[in-house]
Amino acid sequence: MSNFAEYLKGLRTEQRIGVRELGREVGVTGMHISNMEKGKSLPSPALIVRLAEALGTDVDEMSHQANQIAPEIVGVIQNQPKAVPNFLRSAKDLTPEQWEMLQKQVDSMAGDNK
Repeated sequence: MSNFAEYLKGLRTEQRIGVRELGREVGVTGMHISNMEKGKSLPSPALIVRLAEALGTDVDEMSHQANQIAPEIVGVIQNQPKAVPNFLRSAKDLTPEQWEMLQKQVDSMAGDNK
């Protein structure tokens, strides 16, 4: 069983939601949910977003568990094909504290743009 399969089943059972109920909530069949929980299939990036919302969990963590990148992140990378990889190479050795400081700075900058 894959990490994602275990992750999804764990979230669903923890919240006592049935496979069919979750399927209805996110617009797929209960069989599709079951197949994902058995590791037979993976969700699309759009389905990951709906699953995360339905299960009240972080979409980035769910994307990570499915080894996928959220569509809006792909868009950022595609819009900045050189800047994003260069930035990540520069930042690869930052400490957790430095990442936190960087996140606060980015949040502040994003707030200035609204």
